[in-house]
Amino acid sequence: MVAAARAFVINPFGDQYPDDDSTKTVVLQAEGLAADYPDDRHVRLHWVNGMAEDGSHYAQVIHLTGGPGTYHFHTPQVKLQSQRSLELNTFYVLGQYTRVQRDQIVAIAKAVKFNKKSRVNNCQTWMRGLLMGMVDDGLLSVDVFNKVDADVPLKRPVPEVPEDVA
Repeated sequence: MVAAARAFVINPFGDQYPDDDSTKTVVLQAEGLAADYPDDRHVRLHWVNGMAEDGSHYAQVIHLTGGPGTYHFHTPQVKLQSQRSLELNTFYVLGQYTRVQRDQIVAIAKAVKFNKKSRVNNCQTWMRGLLMGMVDDGLLSVDVFNKVDADVPLKRPVPEVPEDVA
């Protein structure tokens, strides 16, 4: 019962809007229209699995959740993306991806090395690792990576602080 409730919270629309075998646009979403706080700007990848009548999207989301010291990665995760969210955030199209390629992206995301208890690295650092893995596997061009990296900007990893100092 607890596991089912937790799965619903993590993936509330997954059963209604699962991924399919069509080719889809994969987008990186950066919080806000500008990088007001560049080191603390949430980023995520997503692709649309379904549409609501009001224009909202049901998007499969690939991102790191939580905050300093409590990061998590859950997949699959399908979330409602409102029209307001579409208007208030910045989007970077990474390209068109088949189902097989999207599954590769998820596998790369699962393999990104990241200390979930980090207090100095964040979702941007993790996303940098994911996008670099996509470049390495031929799923993303270096030019697109460089544009996203410059515009968001994506935080570079820094050495972890010993817990007794943090």
